[in-house]
Amino acid sequence: CYIPVRNKLKMNIALLSTGFLGKKEATAITLMDFSEELIKQGNKVMIISEKRKELLRYEQIGGVQLYRIGFPSSNWLLKVYNRILAHVLALKKMEKRNGKTEVIHNFSAAPILASRIILAKLTNIQAKTIQTLKSYSREKTGLGFYKILNYVDMVTVPTKVYADKLIAEGVRKEKIKVVHSHINVHKFYPKNRNELKRKYNLPDKKVVLYYGSMWKNKGTEILIKTIPLLIKNNPYILFIFIPRNWPYAKRYEPVLNQYPQNVQLITTEVDIPEYVALADIVVLPYITMDGTEGNPSCLLEAMASKTPVATTCLPELKEIVGESVLMADPGDIAALVEKVDFALKSYPSFMIEEAFAISQNFAIEKISAQFIDIYTRLLKRK
Repeated sequence: CYIPVRNKLKMNIALLSTGFLGKKEATAITLMDFSEELIKQGNKVMIISEKRKELLRYEQIGGVQLYRIGFPSSNWLLKVYNRILAHVLALKKMEKRNGKTEVIHNFSAAPILASRIILAKLTNIQAKTIQTLKSYSREKTGLGFYKILNYVDMVTVPTKVYADKLIAEGVRKEKIKVVHSHINVHKFYPKNRNELKRKYNLPDKKVVLYYGSMWKNKGTEILIKTIPLLIKNNPYILFIFIPRNWPYAKRYEPVLNQYPQNVQLITTEVDIPEYVALADIVVLPYITMDGTEGNPSCLLEAMASKTPVATTCLPELKEIVGESVLMADPGDIAALVEKVDFALKSYPSFMIEEAFAISQNFAIEKISAQFIDIYTRLLKRK
């Protein structure tokens, strides 16, 4: 029986990340939500991430100190410095301001970036180190180097599938713990779909929503190929695309413009939780999980909003949602058309309720409590 340790410690915590490109960027949202929960428990939190030209080097957001380090450059030596050494030096600089750090928690897709916290511990031997691998790396340089994870105090991954992969790669089992990525259930929750459709002047539309990054492995091209097929049986269907990575997603604009009556491509800032709640279905046809959180936030946010979901039957997703959402084989256009068509006509209410119940396990409060428990247990070790 696993009994949580009561958090009596007030900790000085450093969260290290590559991405924190702006307040609307996915990593920024999740790290800020997590930081705020840590602060609510009386802890002191700082975030160290990479510098971008348009962003401030230092700022305080709420109670969170944010320090951006390094020098934006395409030079590979400077990239190595920015990704690894700069984080270590920045941490030492921030410790002069805030005192010694008890917990150093690194977030990345590439295992090699755990070297940040390994190097940081050389100058702060008492600190406890946690490496969170939120996804599989999209970059070839991010693959491998798994055994370096044996030199941190704890490794967390979002699924058992990923944990088994690490063990097969030589990471010690006792170092690994499955801790899910979180969602904010105070932003994503069931709302009146008909009222929202009237608000956005979509009262007669059957809305199919895709939001998030539109990388090729996300299955964007597969979804686009379903558009003419689904229009045949659903003349009032409306596909809404809300891309996170517009410069890359712009390549799809010409083909989407071929369906002016049935497609909206939204590149302005909108209320995402409302769009998720008004959709008749959220479609996330992942080809692989590379570069995607093991617990995809878009998937869980839709479930928390009681919006039907169609995705693909990848092992990580099956582990998370079981049979509570519709699943097609990755890359299978005909199967995806069948699932979406079915959902628009007769989506079972019991699946919606089951998916909603599952999503509540990913609430930020529950996930933060698990991390605080890990911090506390590590700090109590001799």
